[in-house]
Amino acid sequence: MKNDKEQIRRRMRTLRRDLGCELVRQYSTMVAQHAQALTAFNAATRLALYLAADNEVDPSPLLHTASVAHKAIFLPLIDRPLQALRLVRYQPGDPLQPGPFGIREPLLPEAAAVTDPDRVADPATLDILFLPLVAFDRAGNRLGYGGGYYDRLLSRLPAGGTGKPLCVGLAYHFQEVDDLPHAPHDWPMAGIITDREVIRCPARWPQDSICI
Repeated sequence: MKNDKEQIRRRMRTLRRDLGCELVRQYSTMVAQHAQALTAFNAATRLALYLAADNEVDPSPLLHTASVAHKAIFLPLIDRPLQALRLVRYQPGDPLQPGPFGIREPLLPEAAAVTDPDRVADPATLDILFLPLVAFDRAGNRLGYGGGYYDRLLSRLPAGGTGKPLCVGLAYHFQEVDDLPHAPHDWPMAGIITDREVIRCPARWPQDSICI
């Protein structure tokens, strides 16, 4: 399975890197338009996004819309000593720093702020968590970069809890595969938004969370 995943990673990252800047912008705009039509997005008050790298779908339009609507926005930060992912409050214009993989991150809050839910979010308190990915399938399986940071973060969610957050991957249409290899510890997504469509996994994405 590991070799299969690595082969898919290499192929998809090559396809993604071959995109020109204009296509990245066009596709990312289409993804954002689909996301902004979601009932779940418009109703959300607390959500997590990410800052794009390596020619990922760029969620900047969603971040701008969320900021204008005064939603609480959180961005991922890798806590180096713990090798864990934290979701840190961000507002446009806040300073950023390069993370371990060259991805921009918000500044690490002081120790006293780590337990402040308004500064560092427990994922269970979020309405939506938008995730980057390398590949996906229609069952909601997600292939990341191999570090397992999002899987470990989401594994803290209580089984049979509130159903929050709605975990939604953002992807280009060509990142879809028929049947993605996955393990029991891999956290499935509720759905995926591509430049072409919204793919909903009914078991994890209630019907009323989407505008048709």
